[in-house]
Amino acid sequence: MVVAWSVGEDSEAVDIGSGGYRLTTGGPGTEGSSRSTPRSGVDYRWLMATETRRITSRPVFASGLLATVLLSTPVAGQTPIPGQPGGGGAAPPADRPMARSKYAPDPSTLPELRMIGSVAPPPPPGTMIEGEPVTAWNDDGPTILVFWSPFVGGRTAEHLAQTASVDAQLDSVEAISIASGPRTRVEAVLDALPGREPLKPRTILDETGAWKREILDATGQTRLPAVVALDPEGRVIFHGPMDTSTMALANVASGKWSPEAYRDNVLEYFARQNASVALAEVNGRVRRGTATPADAIAVADELIALDPRNGSRQIAKFDVLITTAADPETGYAYGREIAARFPDNYLILNDLAWHTVNLPDVGERDLDFAMEMSRRANDIQGYMDDSTLDTLARVWWMRGDAAEAIRWQRRAVARALDTWHGDATRANLAAYTSGYVQPGQLPPPYRSDRRP
Repeated sequence: MVVAWSVGEDSEAVDIGSGGYRLTTGGPGTEGSSRSTPRSGVDYRWLMATETRRITSRPVFASGLLATVLLSTPVAGQTPIPGQPGGGGAAPPADRPMARSKYAPDPSTLPELRMIGSVAPPPPPGTMIEGEPVTAWNDDGPTILVFWSPFVGGRTAEHLAQTASVDAQLDSVEAISIASGPRTRVEAVLDALPGREPLKPRTILDETGAWKREILDATGQTRLPAVVALDPEGRVIFHGPMDTSTMALANVASGKWSPEAYRDNVLEYFARQNASVALAEVNGRVRRGTATPADAIAVADELIALDPRNGSRQIAKFDVLITTAADPETGYAYGREIAARFPDNYLILNDLAWHTVNLPDVGERDLDFAMEMSRRANDIQGYMDDSTLDTLARVWWMRGDAAEAIRWQRRAVARALDTWHGDATRANLAAYTSGYVQPGQLPPPYRSDRRP
């Protein structure tokens, strides 16, 4: 999903559970779409698009650590995050147990959190190319420092033009560019910024490297262009690669950024990864006979209690119940509980159906349950999504109806992309039509040569 947007008081990101996010641009209850909707506030040209892509029940994040999805907007029913409208005091919200669980890493070991909350040194010396000298940090609002080099291309010129625009339009924000390189090359870039009448950003030539050493290097960043954001007290509240920091900067510039919530989001993200490893580990021990299904269920229950909005944890418990625990009655009843918790989440519904008909160790496949979940997922997607259609075809195949399976699988193939995911969809059609596997039998596992 690609969403074009501008920052206003009614723009927010909402956690939809199972680890994913959606954007809303029309206030609470309005789901974001691909249309561009003018909003109150400044139209930030650098903050034009974000992509949130989900392939499985787990999120797929861009490199540079999640700057486009680690957002700090409260969910309905969740404790408001400090620093945002409706927020409370300065303490982090109390309902983020995963961020403070045994699965969360030591914050000091994470590059993403280096210097967060620490006071930056005073502005180092440098040669001003554009604008007034920087002698102290902005005490009226955030300071945004964009570090760049004329020898690094990409979107650098676009970032610089947008930095100037934000600095000019928002009185409370100071956005400053810090250039490393020969003055003639730096000035050439500034003279050729994109736009009809582009503004040049307030620019410091870091001839001695002091800005890089004292500020950028302290955050551990090595990639340019990079950004460091400070609060009015001069504390570092965010840093990251400029290309992946659009959403974070939107919140910083609009006064909605909470470094405490950002810290919790980072810790929660890594805690979820560590928890996934722990669950996979105990499931492996169950298969080897060194642990019992009850042990796996206990770990899953612990993770669900810590992370109740993460549907993938509940799917993991469902998997144990219908496979190694050999308790289909409890398993499918629990599957219906999951579906009731996530009635509009087609990914969760699709996973319930797909795992029922595709996991090899399922002793009793409830094909009526699988059909119900698959149809609900496809109803949400309008029978236009290749992954949910692929699941529906598999349900028909396991029911023994080859004609229906092939009909739906062809629809899935028609919508599948030329990727390794699409290769799997096409391989399923080949399995159903080739005759080497009979209806009702599970096709052999397939792995595309293009899969990373």
